[in-house]
Amino acid sequence: MNPLKCVFGVTSGKFLGLVVLRHGIEIEQGKIDAILAMPEPTNLHELKSLQGQLAYLRCFIPNLTRKCQPFSRLKK
Repeated sequence: MNPLKCVFGVTSGKFLGLVVLRHGIEIEQGKIDAILAMPEPTNLHELKSLQGQLAYLRCFIPNLTRKCQPFSRLKK
């Protein structure tokens, strides 16, 4: 182990873009703000980009697959 990279006894920390706390895992607020500030997708490339960002947060959004079905129809 590299002692410069190890931290022990902390109550929370950032890991892979998520905030790890004692009671669970949360999304970093900056990532939420970035998705909310995105303009509506106007072409296929932007739609795929939005789907990729939502897939990153899939464990925090219940029934994401069902909610994204209209996107799949638009891609066709």
